[in-house]
Amino acid sequence: MAFFSWLFRRRKKTTVTCPRCLGKGKVDLNDIKRLKMELKWAPGRCAYCNGVGKVAPEMVANVAVDEAYLTTDLTNRVRMRLINKDPEAVMRAASHEQSMDDFIEQVRRLYFAENRSTEEIATIYLQSGLDMDHATYIREKKELIEYINRVVAKDA
Repeated sequence: MAFFSWLFRRRKKTTVTCPRCLGKGKVDLNDIKRLKMELKWAPGRCAYCNGVGKVAPEMVANVAVDEAYLTTDLTNRVRMRLINKDPEAVMRAASHEQSMDDFIEQVRRLYFAENRSTEEIATIYLQSGLDMDHATYIREKKELIEYINRVVAKDA
C-alpha cells in the first residue's frame, strides 16, 4: 500500500517569491526603481509571475528579473518560449531591448544635442501615425510627451 501511495502521490510544485514584484503580484514604482527599469516599465500587474506573486525556481534560473521583453501583453505561447529559452524568443527579446535603448538614446540626442522640444520630438515620432483619428493622435502624443519628459528628467 505504501508503494501505491508513493506512486500516486501528487507532487507539490515548489515556488519562490517573485523577485520582480516581491510577492505583491504588481510591479510598483519602488520595484521599477530597484530594478533600474524607470524608462522601460510602467506600474501594473507583474509579468514575471503573471500577478500571482510566486514563480517556479526554473523561472528565476531561465529569465532575468529585469527582462524588459517579458511584459503582460505577450501571448502565453511567446511567454513560454522565452521562459524555455527558445533561441528565436531570446533573440527577439534582445532585439526588443536594443530597440528600447536606441529609442531612449535618440530622444536624448534630439533633446540635448539638437535642442528639440518635447513636443517636436513627439511630433517626429508620430509622423507615421498620421492615419489615426484625431482623438487617438492627441492621446498618443500626450503619452509620448510624458514619456519624453521622463527620459529628459532622468538625465537633467
